[in-house]
Amino acid sequence: MRTLLSFIVVVAFAAPVRAQSVIQLQGQTGYLGEYELSGTVSEQNSNGRTEFSGPLVVKHVGLCTHSGPQETISQIKLQITGASRRVAATVVFEGLACTYRGVLSEAYHGFMNCENQTSLPLRLWTK
Repeated sequence: MRTLLSFIVVVAFAAPVRAQSVIQLQGQTGYLGEYELSGTVSEQNSNGRTEFSGPLVVKHVGLCTHSGPQETISQIKLQITGASRRVAATVVFEGLACTYRGVLSEAYHGFMNCENQTSLPLRLWTK
């Protein structure tokens, strides 16, 4: 009985341990879907807000040639709100910040708007 009571006291005063959430992202951008996006983002708590951030691999998969590497690493930060999976994201690609507001779904077609006034089609979803 004493052992059971000790166990209950220890469990009651133990601080709850919360596992860090990780999300695997996939996506596609470019007017012809010529860039494939993939990455794993981790949950961060910043100023009372929960956001996810991490590296995002941008890979050229289009048929046309282009100058530069076939694959580059960028950074993404995003917040997901509600059951509708609405997302607000910022992608920093080669020093250029692009913002996206839409739905985290393979079926949703949105646009990311970049600092240089470029607007690119974007689909972003979880794996």
